[in-house]
Amino acid sequence: MDLLGLFKRPAKEDLFNKYPDGVLIVSLEGKILDANTKALEMLKVSRIELCGQFFSAFIEGGSTLLNKIVSQRRPMVSKVSIKNSQEDYYFEISASRDSHAQKVYVTLRDVTHNYKMQNMVNGQYEIAKNIIDEKNNYLVNISGEILSSIATIEGFSKALSDGVGGVLVDKQMKYVNIINKNAKELTYDLEKLFTIFRLESNMYQYDFRNFDLVNLLNALVKQYIPFFAARKMIFEYNFSALASRACFLDQSVLEYIIKSILDVFIKNTQIGRITLSAGNPPQAFLERHDFDGKTSLESTSYALFEMKASELFFDDEELRTIFEPYCALNKNKRPLSTKLTFVLAKKFIKHFKGDIWVYSKPAFGTMVSFVVPLERK
Repeated sequence: MDLLGLFKRPAKEDLFNKYPDGVLIVSLEGKILDANTKALEMLKVSRIELCGQFFSAFIEGGSTLLNKIVSQRRPMVSKVSIKNSQEDYYFEISASRDSHAQKVYVTLRDVTHNYKMQNMVNGQYEIAKNIIDEKNNYLVNISGEILSSIATIEGFSKALSDGVGGVLVDKQMKYVNIINKNAKELTYDLEKLFTIFRLESNMYQYDFRNFDLVNLLNALVKQYIPFFAARKMIFEYNFSALASRACFLDQSVLEYIIKSILDVFIKNTQIGRITLSAGNPPQAFLERHDFDGKTSLESTSYALFEMKASELFFDDEELRTIFEPYCALNKNKRPLSTKLTFVLAKKFIKHFKGDIWVYSKPAFGTMVSFVVPLERK
């Protein structure tokens, strides 16, 4: 037995044919000079049929593609012509130039299956996206008709309860009031739902302008104080920690976010304490949550809002999906507006380059925190 033969280096030809990928040696003029066994198998040709042919006869793009791969130093996928085959094949091609030897070394890897699958997925995604865009645009365009019809129901039911059509007996009054109440709630929910469709279809028009943030918050507080007093709920607020009052955002959207979250607290609780506070977040907070440009962040350029309901509780499953628009909060029979409020808040705040979090524990209640920049980013 020739033990010394075990330590002999394999011949270059053997190494050339043992590469797991196809290998071609191409002249600078684009002619194929040599190929390993794997490349011949992939192209389904003999060495005699291949050598001497131009690279472009087999690989779409030819020398232009090779030069691009060499200069950019990254592989590219190209369509390949396979002898006697009607199917489309795609190879991932890598190449490097040996200027001294005046040759280009090319490796081939068959990615036909993955490439076709990716194209199919991309095509299905584009089809689905177009359908969703068309659906959203359609719903936004007909939203006025739907809301107008519901407004008619609400208006006439209110007129009936006010005695416009004559005196109603107690049972009739009860049913009319139920119709009126449900019409109001349906309008409230649909307006939020149509706003989501408008945002998803990029049809929402923002109105960025300068305003005094503290003035806005004080005006909101005045609106809600009488209501909480009537419900005998404690309502506390504190904006003294805001070092900067100047704000350049869409004022109506910021007001809408705060009012919608307060409405969620109201709809889901009957007793307890509601708090609303605003201040400037610590710089460490902004850095921890990876806000844009964190190396030069100033905490006074952001506002942190904290809103808490002491008697409201969301379990882990609800919290996990609270910002997902089409995953309903059915477990505890929450009003539809609860889910839609947090979905909208997330979309609006993200558009402002901010972020929002919801924290909830049984003995603690629910805390909604969100950060927005005081200037448009």
